[in-house]
Amino acid sequence: MLMKQMVDDIRQQYRQTVRSHQLVGASDVNSGKEKNPQKFSPQFCCTASHQVTVVPQQKLINDELITHNLLHLSSYCPKVESFIDEEQLNELALLGLEQFASSPFAILYGETSTNFQLLATSGLRKLVKSYTSPTEWQIADRPTAWEIIKPYFWTGPPRIRFEGVFDIIQQYIDSNLSVLDILNSGTSRPSRTHDALAVLAFMSTVITTNFDHLIEDAGRYRPSYNPNTVPFNVFYTEADFEKARNSLGNSASSLPEFKGLWKIHGTVARWENNSWSLVRADEDGGPVATFRHLSSTRESDNRRMFLQYLVETRQLLVIGYSGSDDFDITGWLKSTKIPKRVLWVQQITEKSCSEQVLWSGIDIVNNVPTNISQFDRGLIGLACAWNERKVADRLTVLVTTNLTDVLVRIAKLYGTIIRLREDHPAAAVPVKEEEENKQEFLLPMPTKWQSYTVSGAMLAHLSYFSDAKWYFDCAAQAAIVGTREYCIAKLASAEAAIEIGSRTERIQAMKDAMEAAETAPLSQIGWEKSKAQLLKATVIRFVEKEGAATAIDILKNLLDDYGRPQDCEDVGRERNVALDAAMLLAQLRRYLPNSEEPSDVVKEWLDAVPKTALLHTKAMNLHELALHKYQWASNTDELNDAVTTIKEACEIREEVGHMRGLVASLNVLGSICMRQADWVLSSNCMDALEQFCRSKELSDKHASEFDQFQARIHLFICLLRYPSGAKFMDELSHLLDYFQTKTTDDIRTKIETDFCLAMRIFISPTVSVEDACKKAEIHFNNITSKYTTHHDARLIRILGAARFNSELCSEWLRGRAHRSDPDLTRDITTRTNVSGAVSAYWNMRIQRAEAEIPTNANERLQLLLDPLSP
Repeated sequence: MLMKQMVDDIRQQYRQTVRSHQLVGASDVNSGKEKNPQKFSPQFCCTASHQVTVVPQQKLINDELITHNLLHLSSYCPKVESFIDEEQLNELALLGLEQFASSPFAILYGETSTNFQLLATSGLRKLVKSYTSPTEWQIADRPTAWEIIKPYFWTGPPRIRFEGVFDIIQQYIDSNLSVLDILNSGTSRPSRTHDALAVLAFMSTVITTNFDHLIEDAGRYRPSYNPNTVPFNVFYTEADFEKARNSLGNSASSLPEFKGLWKIHGTVARWENNSWSLVRADEDGGPVATFRHLSSTRESDNRRMFLQYLVETRQLLVIGYSGSDDFDITGWLKSTKIPKRVLWVQQITEKSCSEQVLWSGIDIVNNVPTNISQFDRGLIGLACAWNERKVADRLTVLVTTNLTDVLVRIAKLYGTIIRLREDHPAAAVPVKEEEENKQEFLLPMPTKWQSYTVSGAMLAHLSYFSDAKWYFDCAAQAAIVGTREYCIAKLASAEAAIEIGSRTERIQAMKDAMEAAETAPLSQIGWEKSKAQLLKATVIRFVEKEGAATAIDILKNLLDDYGRPQDCEDVGRERNVALDAAMLLAQLRRYLPNSEEPSDVVKEWLDAVPKTALLHTKAMNLHELALHKYQWASNTDELNDAVTTIKEACEIREEVGHMRGLVASLNVLGSICMRQADWVLSSNCMDALEQFCRSKELSDKHASEFDQFQARIHLFICLLRYPSGAKFMDELSHLLDYFQTKTTDDIRTKIETDFCLAMRIFISPTVSVEDACKKAEIHFNNITSKYTTHHDARLIRILGAARFNSELCSEWLRGRAHRSDPDLTRDITTRTNVSGAVSAYWNMRIQRAEAEIPTNANERLQLLLDPLSP
């Protein structure tokens, strides 16, 4: 009876409010501490301190839910343009939207306009096709680049991304990216969604990843506003986000408002002098349309802290945003320490829409929704990341077939949603569907050099390096020797040749790069020579006996010549060469830990990589960081940290289409999982197997012979040590055939392949245990006598493991355990000249091998040391 009386009182209160059109202001109740939460039965959707808990499979239509949410709304009703009737309140409560009936709150919006979607799909394909189908000069018996590229617009990995294409266009064709001017052409028209966002931007924080100006246009053409003025503030420059960040610590008594539209990925135009003024891609606040630009915004502490502050202090509505289309925002959301409350609106098709409309983040982690296959990948990743930190209950998912309807319901609390005014240009001249389908990026017809170069760059982007080299060679032939075009094509061809992996190709690539640098025009000579030196170091490390040491010296000299990073005048290509050189130097110093310490200038370049390098270089840095963590991990927590780091490297490499890098990172991820299995988590061997199988599949499609060998070596060791499934012997047989029929000129790969062939003796059905030990001992001894290390730390460890395995087999023949020999195992457990720097993992493996006498082949394979190590 008491509950019924409370409900009746609340309903009566709202009826009075509706009659007077005067709603209680939120400022009186939302200026300080939050109200104590009301407690209701946990089987229903309950609001407690603005938090929603949803029980799986519970239908969300019940009086208690409505009652509770009405109680909540009675305390937090804002002052609005229109009024809220009782039916609206009930609908909001059912959809979990009652929390947005009061400010402050924030909205993250990412759905693009129809015209932009057409441009980013069919328009992008037309643009790429026009540059990669040079039929008039195409070799008759060779497929065009377009025929290779076309499928990757729909399938992946790698999948062709908007940013990747425009990276290439900006580098070779249109440095200002004037091709994006079409987004300012006025052919797109604001929708009801944009009008709703315009209403909300006037009184709350609206963040958008879009760089068009449709929300601003919707605001200008509302009936009560002046079309010559955007009626809310618009923020898009780094300075805007820096100012917002600086204000976070200056509001002790109240939250900063941050009302307005925040364009976190920049804008194509600014409103000034009663018209739209173009903002170029290379200007501060310009559209983030390339991987190069994404690399810088990804490291923007100002934008990250601004967004995370909102997530931690306000209700956040995520709508029209997939969470899988960029490298920055999703990561920032995942790393938010203690989110307040996020409602993610997930659009699905009508056929799969079930009765339940709300799910908790924990439901998502547990795959409870039957239609979860339609959920955004970014949403699922966010739920899993928050679940690991025990905050997944702060995420709620609203499933709907109509995003606009959800947004309009909220916006109606604060203003009337309208159709466009008649004097709006887009309303006066509607865009016809057949005209929309003709939307395309406008560039002049390509020259022969441009067509060949873009074709090569697109193929290299997809890791088709042999085909890419052919097109770059054609581009060089189409250019005049000594011109900018000739030098660019020759260096690009050399870079592709290095990726192919052949010793002969690499040596020729080094010669071509040096020749290109010598013939470079004066305006290009600095970048050309730096790039040539970087390629020379890359090649020498592979083809000379002491190549790694020589390459280190080349890279140190190159970076010293650049001077300090902050003094480098060229913030574009030359700076990127320096950062790539710094990353390669860090990698080589891991192989040669006893090399001399670099200068302070070089150290500054190394420190600059995580913040200022391009995405592919940052991924390499994460890869190297994970290897370091993996190498020295002494417990499973440290291994878990390494897993987190290498997964981030995998994500970036997959998104940017760097398949060779992805193959390498998958091998590292699988190796870490196998190491976890060796320590305590035996189930992790299945995770390792999954990563190695994927690495093998991708390497066969996109990577070099070296990568194909590496993927198979890792998979072979995993299957030997952790046999899985009835067909694992068939898989081992296929791998052995590959090792015995293929050849490689890489010394590390040769040693590791021989290592695998020595270990496989123990699974031969025709060899006795005693004979297997004898043959394996001989085979491991042959490895140690056949190869030299050239001071490479990896080879030192592998050959040390071969010597240890040889003695282990010898002791097993005598029925004895191996006696401890620090002199024998020192090369295996230590990797640097730092006193006390010992690998806990290899110590554990050696102690286990010395303490046990195996009784069967599987136990022997478990105890033998393997060649896998960072």
